[in-house]
Amino acid sequence: MLYTARCEEFQTEKGQQQAVMMLENFKIEGLVVIGGDGSMKGARALAQKGVCTIGLPGTIDNDLAYTDYTIGFDTAVNTALSAISNLRDTSSSHGRVTIIEVMGRHCGDIALYAGIGGGAEIVIVPEDPFDPLDVCRQIVEGRNKGKRHCIILLAEGAPVTSQELSEFIRKHTAMDSRVTVLGHVQRGGSPTSFDRMIASRMGAYGVKILMEGKSSRAVGIRGNEIVDYDIFEALSMERKANEELIELSRILSI
Repeated sequence: MLYTARCEEFQTEKGQQQAVMMLENFKIEGLVVIGGDGSMKGARALAQKGVCTIGLPGTIDNDLAYTDYTIGFDTAVNTALSAISNLRDTSSSHGRVTIIEVMGRHCGDIALYAGIGGGAEIVIVPEDPFDPLDVCRQIVEGRNKGKRHCIILLAEGAPVTSQELSEFIRKHTAMDSRVTVLGHVQRGGSPTSFDRMIASRMGAYGVKILMEGKSSRAVGIRGNEIVDYDIFEALSMERKANEELIELSRILSI
């Protein structure tokens, strides 16, 4: 219904002026921008030129610091969970290491949440330094404890590619290692009830504050409460790694 697109021209002053002119020509009084960091910056640029804008966090990466969750993240996690369940059968029966690469750019939340929820033996995310030799040690220790296979969740922004890690594991553990890259399958499908709920709540809230005359606001969710921040403030917030979940993933992998 909405479609999506990247526009290089919009990154220029001329392109932004053209966008403002088109909004005026079509008598659009307010614009709700749904997207990630780049879309939010676009909304900010229009706000600076006098356009009433509201930003909604629509990205599976969950990489916006001002909100606990972004629209699409929970659906992507559940897609990854389904893949883990399907791949575990093959991984177990063949006694191999299975590396599942998920999206997220420089944010490891999809890997972290899916890895914990799916019982992965190892989770590798950009926010947590790792040594490939430690990964091999964990695999060997697991095998010595009677584990026939190992599932590794790897975030795409990690400091090693899935293929590089797979080859390293084969060389240092003598175990068969296979890679599955989920890719854009994570960006589609039927949304979870959680995503439907927060999208509906954020959308209604965004229209409400737009009708109240507010502009240049970023809508998000904090502790199950829908909130809004100045879009400049929201984009300046520093995203911090969830150390508690990272530690939990280590504990549950033992």
